Amino acid sequence: MSVKEHYDHHLGYFYSWMVGDFSEKQKEQETYFNSNNIHPASSKVAIDLGAGHGLQSISLAKLGFNVVAVDFNKQLLHELERRGKNFNITIVEGDIKQILLYSSYIPELIVCMVDTINHLHSEDEIITLIKGIYKLLQAGGKFIVSFRDFTNELKTKERFIPVRSDENRIHTCFLEYFPDHVSVTDILHERKKGYWVQKISSYRKLRVSLARMEELLKAAGFTIKKSEVIKGMNYIIAAK
Repeated sequence: MSVKEHYDHHLGYFYSWMVGDFSEKQKEQETYFNSNNIHPASSKVAIDLGAGHGLQSISLAKLGFNVVAVDFNKQLLHELERRGKNFNITIVEGDIKQILLYSSYIPELIVCMVDTINHLHSEDEIITLIKGIYKLLQAGGKFIVSFRDFTNELKTKERFIPVRSDENRIHTCFLEYFPDHVSVTDILHERKKGYWVQKISSYRKLRVSLARMEELLKAAGFTIKKSEVIKGMNYIIAAK
């Protein structure tokens, strides 16, 4: 199943619940941007690739950016539209791989966060996207990417990861490793009319290390300004 199909028919329906309290998570993202001095400077335009339900988009809008939020999933974009109605956010239903379609916005900042870049099909697609982002950014502009590093393979029962549960839902992920990607199976048990119903869907994520992502960014012309790991997630700030 493709990533888009997985979100459209499965994960998109419970993604927000899976992530947890929106206000808390949004404040964490806003704090990250603030602590790294990510504020409007020139065009004031930021493009959020894989915007989802708006954690980064709303954080950037609160900091004064005019945000272009791009995602392929209608359910999550509807949530973002509801949450972001009082902010300067332009919502675009589209494919992040078609980055050059957004050249008219003249961004000074592009972000692609929370595993979005792992959703691409191959390293070649990552390279193409990074080159497009570099071309699109203003001189001096920044690109921020965050992603999980799946290069360290989990074994046996470690591959079963409890994500979240409450009295009506239990979400577990199962990981299966391949040379260049990991197959992620989202297993949802949901209580309906007193009975538990199981729903399962799988998709793939690329296995890319922090060091390799830095190499790809430098090859495209970026300068690495900061690279760190926060709560198991890799974060890179790169400048044109």
